[in-house]
Amino acid sequence: PEEIASLRDEVDLLSRLITDLRLLTLAEAGQLKLDKTMVPVDQMVDHAIEGFHMQAAEQKVTLVADIEGDLPPILVDADRMNMVLRNLISNALRYTPENGKITIQASHGNGDTVIQVTDTGSGIRPADLPHVFDRFYRADKSRARSNGGSGIGLAIVKQLIEAHNGQIRAESPLFSTKDGNLFGSRFIITIPERTIAI
Repeated sequence: PEEIASLRDEVDLLSRLITDLRLLTLAEAGQLKLDKTMVPVDQMVDHAIEGFHMQAAEQKVTLVADIEGDLPPILVDADRMNMVLRNLISNALRYTPENGKITIQASHGNGDTVIQVTDTGSGIRPADLPHVFDRFYRADKSRARSNGGSGIGLAIVKQLIEAHNGQIRAESPLFSTKDGNLFGSRFIITIPERTIAI
């Protein structure tokens, strides 16, 4: 039974990888169909984080949404944006230690809606930062595929954001401890408040 369970997990992992690769290929080729509607930003963020509250509580990580008032709805594919935000939150939870904090913030910025996912996790090394959106790039080489992801999640995130005429970038480290250790990461998404439906 243990071997069968292990094989089933491997099949599930490969199936997810194939699905992710297909999605990434379509997005890179500009052939990904988006079902865009006007979506309230607060509802979009709330929907993305609602499935993580229990996991965050179990890990003793504070999960906070900070949404600026009077944000206009944005023209996006709600399911694709949910995938983007859930990927970023999942990654943040993976690397944020006990008593850490993850903040999902949304605000105005020069005609764009700006969404930021900030964590107090282990951060990203400067040498790794330019490559975090590359497919199959894994900053933590010690993590197994079974618990560290496939290495294409952030590549998909980048392609989905660009399919919405937006941009994403990463910043790290953000904070410093008293002894000089650096930590924390932030992923910043900008989506035009007025964009053209595909």
